[in-house]
Amino acid sequence: MSELPITCKDDVETALVYDCRDMSTLQGVKYSYWVLGSALDDDALYMGTIKGNTPPSEHVLEQIKEALSQVPAECIFPPLPFPWWLARTRVTVADDWDKEPSPDLYLKRPWITNLDAQPGENNVARWFAHEIKQLEQLARSPPHPNLLRYHGCRVRNGRVTGALLARVPGRDLESHLQNGGTVDKDLFFAALASAVDYLHNVVGLVHNDISPSNAMVGPDGAPTLIDLGSAYPDGEEMLANVPYTYFVGPLTASPMSRKSRDIASLNHLRTWIENPVIETAGRRRRNETASHFFKVGSELHQAATARQKAIRAKAAEGNETAA
Repeated sequence: MSELPITCKDDVETALVYDCRDMSTLQGVKYSYWVLGSALDDDALYMGTIKGNTPPSEHVLEQIKEALSQVPAECIFPPLPFPWWLARTRVTVADDWDKEPSPDLYLKRPWITNLDAQPGENNVARWFAHEIKQLEQLARSPPHPNLLRYHGCRVRNGRVTGALLARVPGRDLESHLQNGGTVDKDLFFAALASAVDYLHNVVGLVHNDISPSNAMVGPDGAPTLIDLGSAYPDGEEMLANVPYTYFVGPLTASPMSRKSRDIASLNHLRTWIENPVIETAGRRRRNETASHFFKVGSELHQAATARQKAIRAKAAEGNETAA
């Protein structure tokens, strides 16, 4: 692993820390997942797991480097051209990013866990390709002052390795309030509702994941709606990466993209801001676990739906033959 450009622990991110129970010993075990978005030209990603009760602050550099291994590119980075189901997506390649990096731009990478980093897994790549598709659709419309802005993709070795977005100054609403910030509720929600209406009726997308963490608060107090990873046209069935919103639990969430979901989330957000409940790390872990089970359920639902369609098509074909 000596080729990795790691000289100190600051070069490595602690992506996730789970408090789990080892069922073989019934002892509490802490799993620390370390992720490196390397500075190599091919945008290689390395990931590792350190098991035990030792906190990440006590892990030494050599221990971390030994745990890291390269994640297969096909697990996280979609190829160009995109798969057939995204064949009509025109991808904007941001060639100038490497030549003149700008502090006003932010390179968004796919989010991944160790479960997604196994050979043969490509869900993250599929979901990231979907997000790029929605960002390209957003870019075809004139910009809205309260919506994120997209400037193209970073491409390495024939794969999309990042989305170039305008950097939004400030904090997300949850962090803003947690750190003692305030907002003018009427102005804030009027601007946010304007962004949602524009997304629905001009861009042609439903956000599907309006939450305190997806509404940025700028220095002037104005909101910016970010993250189109869950966006779909109204009425379209969603991939399994949209299990539920911040305000809609996994057992009640619909697999269909609906404008009504955004409207309900806006109303919930307005109520929430009067008495904000800041999400704790424990709750976030429980939500991620629920998300995993909902993802499996959604995939089973999609498989069952496809099977039912095939059975109906075969029956209809048989009826036509009999006639």
